Amino acid sequence: MPTPKAYILNPYANENTNYSSWMSDCPVECKLVETAIHTWEPPDDTGIVITHMHYRWDEISALRRIYESTKIPILILADGILEYRNTWQNPTIADGSIFQPMIGHKLACIGNSQARHIESWGNDGKCEVTGLPRFDSVFDSEYLPIQKDGPFRLLIATANSPAFDAAQRNHVVQSIQALQQRFEKNQQINGRDVEVTWRLTDGLHEELNLPRRRDQSDRPHTLSDMVELSDAVITTPSTLYLDSVTKNRPTAILDFNNTPAYVNSAWTISAPLHINDVLKELENPPPPKLFYQQTALRDHLEHRGSAKQRMHQLIETMVGIGVKARASNESLHFPKKILQTNRREIQTTETNWDTHCLYPNNPVFQNTQVTRLQQELNQAIARLNQLPNELQKKREQLQKKREHIEKQKQEIQQIIESKKKNIEIKDTFIDNLVEQMDELLKRKAEIIQRKNAHIESLSAMFSEANAELKSSRANYADQAIKLNDLKQQIEQFAAAICNEDLQKRAA
Repeated sequence: MPTPKAYILNPYANENTNYSSWMSDCPVECKLVETAIHTWEPPDDTGIVITHMHYRWDEISALRRIYESTKIPILILADGILEYRNTWQNPTIADGSIFQPMIGHKLACIGNSQARHIESWGNDGKCEVTGLPRFDSVFDSEYLPIQKDGPFRLLIATANSPAFDAAQRNHVVQSIQALQQRFEKNQQINGRDVEVTWRLTDGLHEELNLPRRRDQSDRPHTLSDMVELSDAVITTPSTLYLDSVTKNRPTAILDFNNTPAYVNSAWTISAPLHINDVLKELENPPPPKLFYQQTALRDHLEHRGSAKQRMHQLIETMVGIGVKARASNESLHFPKKILQTNRREIQTTETNWDTHCLYPNNPVFQNTQVTRLQQELNQAIARLNQLPNELQKKREQLQKKREHIEKQKQEIQQIIESKKKNIEIKDTFIDNLVEQMDELLKRKAEIIQRKNAHIESLSAMFSEANAELKSSRANYADQAIKLNDLKQQIEQFAAAICNEDLQKRAA
């Protein structure tokens, strides 16, 4: 007989702390189901099937088939707190999908209060309180103390899915805006400066123009770090509430939707008028409220002892019961409570539990004709069984389209490369022309420079010749004057000689 193994219906379990926090040293070897879950058939060595996915058709169809036709135990994991809107007002999840009832043999609950609620929904004796193994490290480690001096550090956060429809989201936006406006008007609480860190989801940072907290290397802080670096926390309904309370931070629930609270808190903000009073108490928490917060935590999250060890014990025990049932060919039967560490009373299904009344607007739950429901269910199952083949054909068509697009992409890429080469050739030709033009212009400039130098030389020579000409003209003028003077002297001398001759003759 092969050694029984635990098969995890989540191909990404290694990256999910709801699994990775207990899988590595589990006494039962764990294997991930990475094929299409809706068609998966448990192999012969399957000792138990484990998943936290219990509301999609893929997982539900596989779980129902295993639950009804095999003797293999099924363990469902609660991955966080119960949230009223997610359970009853989530249009993306079919009515009744959240444990109403659960398709499985056992549910690993995070705390006693969660187990009581889920058992009251038609799950008598199916809930086992394990706690959350990923929180073991929080309880086992030291965390930074609350800062009494300096600014009051307040973390304001929203759940990963803060809303499930437009109206709910509008209420969440209003709640954040109310806090934002309060701190714009007054940045102090009890006379102490406030340092607010916003950790928002679903695009709320961008929509409300609020900054993200980053560390010194400009990377976003982890949520756990943000809690430790804060003195108090305000959060929409979220498992973050548990993380904050385990670190002894005064923690308020922000819920403008004003829905029933499966997790009770010492402080709740459901309208703007609550904000100032709650902020004052978060900065200076009354001891009775802190005591209530810690007492309620024990009901919301089982943290006495190791949650991982309880998870291992539950898995190992369920595998053992399954092995015995298959060996003896008897039906699976589990005790109402496997984990006996902490005594608690088993919650029975409420006498007024009636999906007909709980979902008055859903025609499926109003139909009480069993034959008609069976026919519709059979038709729905038949149709759903056709969908994988249709989906496969669509995938094949999509793959062909992808291949065609890829081929076109390659052809376009080749055209682009050809164009690029042509452009490169033209660019090279233009560059060569530019270089030749530059060379011609350079030579022309040199010729012009030489001509200019020659012209300047000729101009200098002309200036010198003109100066010499002027000098010669001046000399010629001087000599002409001298000749004229000499001529006059000769004429005077000739006249004197003539006069002398006439005088001699006259004598």
